[in-house]
Amino acid sequence: MSTQQERSRKTRKKLVDATLSCLQDYGYAGASLSRILERAGVSRGSWSYHYENKRAMVADSAETLLATALTEAHGVGELLFSETLDVEALMEDVWSRFYQGPYRDVWVEFNVACRTDPELLTRLAPVIEGFFDDLDAIWRSRFPDSATYTRAKDLLDLSLYLMRGMALQSLSLNRPDHFRHLRRAWAEMIRSSVSSLP
Repeated sequence: MSTQQERSRKTRKKLVDATLSCLQDYGYAGASLSRILERAGVSRGSWSYHYENKRAMVADSAETLLATALTEAHGVGELLFSETLDVEALMEDVWSRFYQGPYRDVWVEFNVACRTDPELLTRLAPVIEGFFDDLDAIWRSRFPDSATYTRAKDLLDLSLYLMRGMALQSLSLNRPDHFRHLRRAWAEMIRSSVSSLP
């Protein structure tokens, strides 16, 4: 990699990191370009060399966030095939990795922003679709049998959507014990189905 390419890569990384940080601290509406550039330590001229507009930078940041999430998802996939599968422990691992803290906060901002910004939605839709396609490929690689895969995927997807809703509600309802109880109840409901998968 040339020196110029390396400098460009480092600048883009600074901008992406600053974008994600500002989205968490200020939300999409409050993460102004000037705030992002100040946090990144990048001039407006340098920024405009790398991105055509803020939406493009946000889309790049979303792709980076989801790539990190996919790496984490591979780790979750390995847990599915541990010799002593503990469904409750698995759900708590997923909860702590994806549905609390910075990942949750920024993911919420992306989704809320897409509701009222159709141009951003156009940018992010293929990125998000690609993430779910890649996630689906992880599940498929773990369950090569078609019937088993379909059954497992439904349970996994339902679990993820349940926790996404719970994570969103947790922003305005500070009841961690209640949510933990619900996750345990759901784990109990799916325990027999998961344990019977080959």
